[in-house]
Amino acid sequence: MYFTTKHDLLVEELKLFRSCFSKPQWDHFQTYLLGLMLGEKGEKNVMDIAANALDGKDQSSLNRFLTGGSWWMSRVESRRLSHFLPRHVGGVLSLDDTLLEKYGKSMEAAGWLYSPTEKKNVWAHNVVTTFYSNGSVRLPLHLAPYLKAEVCENTDWHFKTKMQLAIALLKKALVFVRPDIVAFDAWYFSRDMVRFLSAYGQNWVTRSKDNRMVEVDGVWISVKALFHQIPHDAYRRISTDVDEKRYRWYCEIVLPMKHVGQVKIVLLKTRKNGRQFRVLVSNDLARPGESIIQSYKKRWDIEVFYRDCKQHLGMGEYQVRGLGPVVIHLQFVFLAYTILKNCRSPALLALLKGMKTIGTICARLKRWMFELLVKCLKTKTHASPG
Repeated sequence: MYFTTKHDLLVEELKLFRSCFSKPQWDHFQTYLLGLMLGEKGEKNVMDIAANALDGKDQSSLNRFLTGGSWWMSRVESRRLSHFLPRHVGGVLSLDDTLLEKYGKSMEAAGWLYSPTEKKNVWAHNVVTTFYSNGSVRLPLHLAPYLKAEVCENTDWHFKTKMQLAIALLKKALVFVRPDIVAFDAWYFSRDMVRFLSAYGQNWVTRSKDNRMVEVDGVWISVKALFHQIPHDAYRRISTDVDEKRYRWYCEIVLPMKHVGQVKIVLLKTRKNGRQFRVLVSNDLARPGESIIQSYKKRWDIEVFYRDCKQHLGMGEYQVRGLGPVVIHLQFVFLAYTILKNCRSPALLALLKGMKTIGTICARLKRWMFELLVKCLKTKTHASPG
């Protein structure tokens, strides 16, 4: 797929960032962003983006743009968030991380990390991300690469635990949004996370392991033991209004949890008399159990975001060696996603009418670009003598 960077319909969405770049940088910026949006899967690295751009620059020039832009990337990120998130209140702020599997052993900061999906260690970068969803708004906020301690010893990057990175990202996110609730999975359910969110007066919901200790009648028992004490008739059917397809029954109870404090625990089961269960925990004691279930389900938006960016926007297709350029590439992926999911141009909205997923949006833009190129070729053919 060949594309051009001179069509106002797409470039209009990028003009917000014009003052962040010099003239040569601005040309490279357009080329790279449109390459992420319009390039084919597997062709969203520097070499292929440069090769597919009809008016693009040499690959080495585009590579220098990517490797030398850390000083202006913070301006791009700040402008993206301030423009698309003006004082957003409500919604769900999600936190998670994802692995970007790589094959180049010389890539800075890559390391052997355990992949839950493949159930083995893979050579990858690990990226921690915050994501905001509220109604039709879907927007990634901030990211930070996680580096293992032994990797940091060979780089200029300062070691931070994944929990420290997560808390730092949430602190940055809460400058831009004030969500109803923060959602994260069981891995991030720690004393430090609870203390941080409590200091901000922020409600949260998480999945919990069943070995967490709760106090029942003055005795500390595990959540698993609690589950076995609760009779089947204490469970209620989950309303069809709740977007929950796997679990059908729930029970809610307020109890003290060790190292956490008073929490609402929601136990989920597929069958009313079943023995398999899931545990959700929230500090919002007044929130109904079904609302807690729905809020945690919204955490799935960040998983969909990762999937869309990997499949359609080249999130893991970079081939640069330095970690700095990797972060810039990921920031550009965030920007491409933000524009495609939250575009405001009337012409672009008309072109993408009725399309909600990143896959269908990218496919429509590629067809549109191909049609423009065909018209351009026909015009040139008819205009040529003979």
